[in-house]
Amino acid sequence: MAKRQVFHSVPKGNGWAVEQSGKVISNHRTQAASEAAAVKAGHRAQDSGGLGQAVLHKSDGRIREERTYGNDPRNIKG
Repeated sequence: MAKRQVFHSVPKGNGWAVEQSGKVISNHRTQAASEAAAVKAGHRAQDSGGLGQAVLHKSDGRIREERTYGNDPRNIKG
């Protein structure tokens, strides 16, 4: 089974960043731009035949929303 690639949209300094495995992969001025980049990265992971996930955080760092892309192996409603 392919390992899921997880992309986090997180507040960073005076802006926002997209992180993967604890490393910053892109910086953005706004939360909306960061979230769009994380979602796009999740879709790219799916399009390449793998699994992707975008984890969108609030400005206080707490998780606001999670989106999964590809064949999600868990059978959970929601």
